[in-house]
Amino acid sequence: MDLTFTEMKNLIKSQKQPDKQFYLDLLDEDKQREYEDTRVRAVMTLLKADYINPLKIKIKNDRDEAEAIKAEQDFSAENYQKIIAINAHIRELKEQIEGYKGFFTEPYFARMDVYDDQEGYNSYYIGKRGDVNLEIVDWRAPLARKYYQKSQINFSINEYFYKLILRRALRTANGKLVDFKNEYLSLRDYLTKEEIAGRDEEIIFDPFLKEILKTRKEQSEISDIIETIQEKQYDIITKPERDNFILQGCAGSGKTMIMLHRLSYLMYNNEKLRPRDVLVITPSDSFNDFIDELATILELEKVKTKTIDEYFIQLLQNAGIDIADKIDHNAKLPIKYLEYVYSEKFLSDVEGRLSKMYDGIVGMFVSEECTSVIDNVAAGCREQDEIFTHVKNASLRVRRAVLGEIKEKPEGGLYYTKPFRELMNAVTAVEEFLRVDLKSEKIKNYSYFYNRILTFYRSAHVIYRSSGKIVDAALTDLATLKDLVGREITDLKRYKIFKNGAEVETYADRIARRGELLKEIAKTEERIREIGDRFGGVCELFETLKGNANFVAIGKCETTLELSRMLYKDIVKKAKKKFGIGKGMFKSDAYLLCLVLSLLGKQLEPHFGLVFIDEGQDISSNEYKLLKMINKEAAFNVYGDLAQNVTGFRGLQSWDEIGIRDVYYLNQNYRNTNQIVEYVAERLGLNMQPIGFDGLPVTAIGIRGVSGFFKDKKGLKAVIVSEAVAERLCRKSYNVLSETGRISKSKINFMTVYESKGLEFTSVAVADEGMTLNEKYIAYTRALKELAVIELKD
Repeated sequence: MDLTFTEMKNLIKSQKQPDKQFYLDLLDEDKQREYEDTRVRAVMTLLKADYINPLKIKIKNDRDEAEAIKAEQDFSAENYQKIIAINAHIRELKEQIEGYKGFFTEPYFARMDVYDDQEGYNSYYIGKRGDVNLEIVDWRAPLARKYYQKSQINFSINEYFYKLILRRALRTANGKLVDFKNEYLSLRDYLTKEEIAGRDEEIIFDPFLKEILKTRKEQSEISDIIETIQEKQYDIITKPERDNFILQGCAGSGKTMIMLHRLSYLMYNNEKLRPRDVLVITPSDSFNDFIDELATILELEKVKTKTIDEYFIQLLQNAGIDIADKIDHNAKLPIKYLEYVYSEKFLSDVEGRLSKMYDGIVGMFVSEECTSVIDNVAAGCREQDEIFTHVKNASLRVRRAVLGEIKEKPEGGLYYTKPFRELMNAVTAVEEFLRVDLKSEKIKNYSYFYNRILTFYRSAHVIYRSSGKIVDAALTDLATLKDLVGREITDLKRYKIFKNGAEVETYADRIARRGELLKEIAKTEERIREIGDRFGGVCELFETLKGNANFVAIGKCETTLELSRMLYKDIVKKAKKKFGIGKGMFKSDAYLLCLVLSLLGKQLEPHFGLVFIDEGQDISSNEYKLLKMINKEAAFNVYGDLAQNVTGFRGLQSWDEIGIRDVYYLNQNYRNTNQIVEYVAERLGLNMQPIGFDGLPVTAIGIRGVSGFFKDKKGLKAVIVSEAVAERLCRKSYNVLSETGRISKSKINFMTVYESKGLEFTSVAVADEGMTLNEKYIAYTRALKELAVIELKD
């Protein structure tokens, strides 16, 4: 460029000192085109000077250093390690250069000129990535928000009050200006009416929208919508982080895009929000692969996307139940069975089963005839604990006789070699359950109750089964100690000396200490017997409780995991048997096990602070309840379209079912051509509005016409069918999505309606025989540019 480095820096500075000529030039299209072209080229030059060239120099220096090392006569192992480190550094530098690729492709896409009383006149350029040195504002920054909110002319940010002068949409590509259009320009405060001559006051919303959408219809890659975000979409993208809401949008309204751009926006504006804090639930693995490239653009690579079934499987794995390899993913289960396990009735049945068990067991504890018994048992436990305090404080040899020695576990931690302490821990647990838990309000929550009853059963069972043996063993060990001490005293008394003319014992002090020890042993024996005498109450109570079959069944489980397995067998396996389903694990089992575990009070991991759900209409209300149980503190954002629910046994009929109050609606279709939108709206009776992009009419073809329809077509291609006709229409040349799991950019992709959810293709042929209205709606609207309906008559 003819400009110096300093001149280029001054050119791209946002702050301006406008004079009358500056404002007149804003009205001159040729001068503005020249200015914008010069500015883009200046940014490209500075980009190379400030970032690329220094990195290239470092790469050259690294390579020179590596060559010098290789040229040394004595090439040592140390030199080899140096070269490995240098090559690793070169790769890092190349990755940094690659990171600036987006700036070269499209440095920015919008300009906003604003005036405020504190900073004066500033001209800001907005890009998909921000950079201070290049004077580019990130699209997620607070100021850029005002570019998308087209209706706002005067606004405030952080106590700064701005007046909009110019809002301009820019098209740049490969570091050059392609075109620009003013969306808004107001110079009435700076020029006379005659000078303006009617050339300002222009409001054109999204002047390049149709052009950009048209270009994308033949791309093989999914693209971001940063340049074309509409005001309604932006309002949803920028809602407060902790808001719970549902976005109900028609096909092509940008629901998935809004979800991903919102996540990008939130993570940009909250540095404390980490990828591991976010759960993104998507409809399929193929959909996740489809959006991978977009995730890179939006800097969401570290955010993990999962299907809801994958999330449930992960929860179980982390809880110690690994069923991933046991699930038969191809099994076709009876619809009636699936309708039942995903229904409110199933949840009610599980809760009813837990409630019935709860009422039966708690009833034994709280009945009038048991109250006094329980109080006496609890009092006895407390007395035992108080007596045990003296035992714990006894001298070392007495403690060892009763409790054993302290040992270190191989896996870490300490333990006593004798079981008396475990026995007394059981006493404490029984007393706490009877005296504290049963009287707590928490016990009315049966998830809390089942957790506590397991502890009580284990503890009471230890007392019932082992207390007598443990007490006898302790007394035996104390008797052995007593004999040993007695022999020690006898041995010590043999040693005597003459002192002051009289024979005295040599070790009188040791003999005296052992005499005290004998007294302590006797006292401890008395205390151990007192503890042993008080176990009768617990044993009698436990014997009575064992008369309740549910109490015994729960107790045998020992852990929450085992209890969940018992309930799973009791409830789910009975249901499977009723519907004629044999042995085996299915995807629904992961959800069912997680549901039972959560109802039992098990905190499943991982849980998240933000939960984003795409295609939210395909998830049952029970699964939403489960997600909320697991992610108790999370904010939920749900994106979907009730008209696209094709899993009636599992999905939603109304958003009211999931208990989120705020619902936002979008009915403009940005994906499909006018002809496709009008075809779908008319044929299926839907409220869906096109944005005015024309294409070819929807055509009808026969089976033999499929290949001809796709001939010479660019972009992604797909044949979408109902399961009923899938086998009939599948061809060897197709990329069968159910087999490969990935979208092909070169072959015709073949899939069912459900597999196509969330995806989009340049051209689509739909065999709609056997499809419901919702399935047809989904299948037709996968086509960006051309749609053909296959008639199966031939």
